[in-house]
Amino acid sequence: MIRKERQLLLTVLFLLFQLAAKPQSQSYLFSRLNVEDGLRSNYVTAIFQDTKGFMWIGTEGGLQRYDGKQFEYFPFDGIPDIYHEKVQRILEGKDNTLWIAYNSCIVTYNYVTGKARKILVLHQHIEKNFQATQFFIDSRGNTWLCTTDHGTFLYEEKTLAFVPFSKFFAPTGFNIVNVAEDPATHNYWLGTNIGVCMLDYAQKICYTPQNNPRNIPLLNIPALQVNVARLFGSSKRGLFINTWPRNAERPRFYHYDLQTGTLAEQHKDQGHMSQLAEDSRGNIWSAGDRLLRFSPDGRQLEIFERNQFARNGLDYSEMFTLAEDNMQNLWIGTSNGLFIFNYAKQQFHTVIYWPDSYKHSPPLLEATDIWQHPNGDVWVSSWGYGVLVFDSSITQLKKRLFHPSNTTINMAFCILPLPDGKVLIGAQHANLWIVDPQTWKVEYRVMKELDNRSIRCMTLDKQGKVWLGTQRGIVAKWDYQHNNIRTFTDSFYTQGRYLWNHIQDIYADEDNFIWVGTMYNGLLKMDTAGHVVQRYAADERTHLLPASDIRNIFPISDHKLLIAAGGIVLLDTKKDKVLSAITQEDGLPVGAITNVQPLNDQNILFTTNFSAGKAHLTKRKVVHYGRKYGIADETFESPASYKLRDGRIVLGSTKNIIFFQPDSLQDPVPPPDVRIHYFKTDGDLVTPYQPMMENADPEIRLRYQDCNFTIGYISLAYLEQDNLSYSYRLEGIDNGWIKAGNRRYVTYTNLAPGTYTFQVYCENGEGMQSQHITSIRIVLASPIWQKGWFYGLIILLIGGIIYLIHRIRVNRIMSTEKVRRRIARDLHDDMGSTLTSINIMSAMARRNAALEDLSKTQEFLVKIGDSTTRMMESMDDIVWSINPMNDNLQRVIARMREFTTGVLEGRQITFTFSIDDKIFNRRLQLESRHDFFMIYKEAITNIAKYAQCTFADIRIQLRKGKLVLRVQDNGVGFDVNDANEGDGLMNMQRRAQRMKGHLNIQSQPGKGTVITLMFPTT
Repeated sequence: MIRKERQLLLTVLFLLFQLAAKPQSQSYLFSRLNVEDGLRSNYVTAIFQDTKGFMWIGTEGGLQRYDGKQFEYFPFDGIPDIYHEKVQRILEGKDNTLWIAYNSCIVTYNYVTGKARKILVLHQHIEKNFQATQFFIDSRGNTWLCTTDHGTFLYEEKTLAFVPFSKFFAPTGFNIVNVAEDPATHNYWLGTNIGVCMLDYAQKICYTPQNNPRNIPLLNIPALQVNVARLFGSSKRGLFINTWPRNAERPRFYHYDLQTGTLAEQHKDQGHMSQLAEDSRGNIWSAGDRLLRFSPDGRQLEIFERNQFARNGLDYSEMFTLAEDNMQNLWIGTSNGLFIFNYAKQQFHTVIYWPDSYKHSPPLLEATDIWQHPNGDVWVSSWGYGVLVFDSSITQLKKRLFHPSNTTINMAFCILPLPDGKVLIGAQHANLWIVDPQTWKVEYRVMKELDNRSIRCMTLDKQGKVWLGTQRGIVAKWDYQHNNIRTFTDSFYTQGRYLWNHIQDIYADEDNFIWVGTMYNGLLKMDTAGHVVQRYAADERTHLLPASDIRNIFPISDHKLLIAAGGIVLLDTKKDKVLSAITQEDGLPVGAITNVQPLNDQNILFTTNFSAGKAHLTKRKVVHYGRKYGIADETFESPASYKLRDGRIVLGSTKNIIFFQPDSLQDPVPPPDVRIHYFKTDGDLVTPYQPMMENADPEIRLRYQDCNFTIGYISLAYLEQDNLSYSYRLEGIDNGWIKAGNRRYVTYTNLAPGTYTFQVYCENGEGMQSQHITSIRIVLASPIWQKGWFYGLIILLIGGIIYLIHRIRVNRIMSTEKVRRRIARDLHDDMGSTLTSINIMSAMARRNAALEDLSKTQEFLVKIGDSTTRMMESMDDIVWSINPMNDNLQRVIARMREFTTGVLEGRQITFTFSIDDKIFNRRLQLESRHDFFMIYKEAITNIAKYAQCTFADIRIQLRKGKLVLRVQDNGVGFDVNDANEGDGLMNMQRRAQRMKGHLNIQSQPGKGTVITLMFPTT
């Protein structure tokens, strides 16, 4: 009795464990952005994509723009009122202008010109801040703003403000929280606190449940005559209505078809809906208490559950907004950041094996093989958890086969069905299970002939014999009906060297050959006697493979095998010939392919240690399936793949089970064209938007100093950023396209002046190139000295200088000639008259000497001597003045001192000679020097001859750039008016005028004389 109770207890516990170990389906993977990625706040309340492709994100921290790599903050410093306000809604109007709804106002921002403007919302509510529920532009161009408590507003061009709804239409007496324009009639359905109402735009009349003279059917429905929390109209004329009566605990959801006039209450208890939106495929999405997807007719519902434990799950406490971008990615704003996923492309569905005993995270399943039973059940062997048996949908775990005490036996590698209906499971340390699916009875055997080696793969030949491949290179042929086994090894096995190493896959073909995939020794073709008749490997010349590591063997029609061997190899078994090989050079991520599975005649599914994809055998094009398709952070180590009878393919990874329908996979599309989103010269941003976003032929003009610059570029494919590779070139500098990989900028230095064209494009992970090559012309100005007009100016300048030098030389020659003529004239006049006088006086002296009149003769001889002396002094003055050595004033002053001393000391006249040291930096021209000295000489001579003085004061000074000579004596003086007719004074005035100077003579009888000369110098 006690034994039976124990057995019953064990049976109950076993069944409870089976029920506790249920699969969980996590169908979608989400990418997440938060403050660590650059968001100013994790509370994302608004999302919008502009016509250029950039995403604009509104949070409690303000407005930001996202380009797939980084966030840029727009504080609008000119509008300080909004600095601490959150962004509630964003939309785009005309001419690249964004409309941003903050807490207290609207801001328009032209993202091309950079101009921002504040627009008031003219409400009468005591509370300044409003809560926006809807912000949109209708088909007529009206801009609507709906709020929870402040009312509904429309933008008025005349006042440049949002004015109340009642200014355009009759006062309503109710609060409008949402507006839906009917795409057929272009009237408006209003979600209000009294239910659904209708606005006839042409007549400007509001119809309500209480005022319905037209007997509009929708307004007569009692269920819709309560508070409407959200109202949304689809393009198919469907109204999605979220009502929440004042006293109700939970909201209700309805769908009303305007075409048929039918109402359906669907999907109760889905909670509050913050925002609804329609995607490009007509699906209606709701963000609120849950993320929901409705079919266009509103009948089907898909719920995306919150999952705070999964790495790529949707984790939030509140959900505020959502939007679809131009790549069909859905962006969701939550209290925990920004989530992104692509519903259409995520066709890989993940089944997580998560026993209840694991509280926070599921175990690593490590699926090793997959098989479908004829009854539809899907069997999955695992490393440590035995065998899991799912129903055909792979959503329900029907059975778990495992040894209750020996964990080694639960380390299963492979599954092989037998003709009698039983199933073999190969496991660790030569353990073999024999399972009867009818009774679930399991027989455990240890295959001692396998030398304690793990059974990694099995196949069944045409005679019904089981072939096994093990760790460390044993191939065994087992007659399971008679329990006879024969083993085959390489020649080095007995030495412990294991040439074959692990047998990773094995297959018996229709010609009764056994194909053995080894880890290091290539692919072996054996006969049923165990003889190797052919070897394919990386070191075989005639049967060459890309690598000798054989991971998977998969048969296809017409005696052909797919081999995972350093790539994807197509092998003809009849001709013993390798037909083709797709490798990393063709786009495979690595050579170590772990699974090959035909999708159709040409496309082959493959997996690697870290990814999955497909390859086209003839076109040799490779498509990579990543996060956007529903695969992220998966490792495919074992050849665990199987095509189910309904066409689905199941993959086993180290973590989960993944299945998908190949026909549902969308063909890849090219990535968006690359955008040049910044241009920097020495750290300064050069007009980043207008020339590169608006102009059909963008151009940047730079100064010649800006020959060092950096160009930033990016393709706005947000979920593919890590899979994009860029290529660029600068025509005239780069000889060909430069592969930049994932780098999104390039720097050029020390470019010569000229015109360049920068071009860039990108490729996605599928190898598809952006449709257009993005280009921008860069004009680097030449420096002034390299411009044509500058050369002309230089030529003119040089010509002018040469002409100036020539003129100076000519002027100097003419001046010298003028001086020579003057000297010649002076010599002719002075010397001629003097010599004539001497000649006359000599004749007179001779005549008087003949008459023996000695006194007269002596008088004439004295006069002849005086004339000769004056002539010699005059000659000396002329010679001295034309000598270039006497150009400086020091020589002039020295001669003046010498002359003064010689003249005045002989007359017993004392004198002072004062010189301003500044004059020695001045120079006098030859003629001026001569005239200056002659004026001074005449003044000193007059003092000696006529002044009858005892003292003379001589001063030479510099005043305002002019040289001043002042000569004063204490002699008898004279009347200046009576003396003006004298030759000496007239010569002094004439010389002063020639020097462009001024001569002033002051004298009175008995009061001495003052002579002042002032003239310019250089």
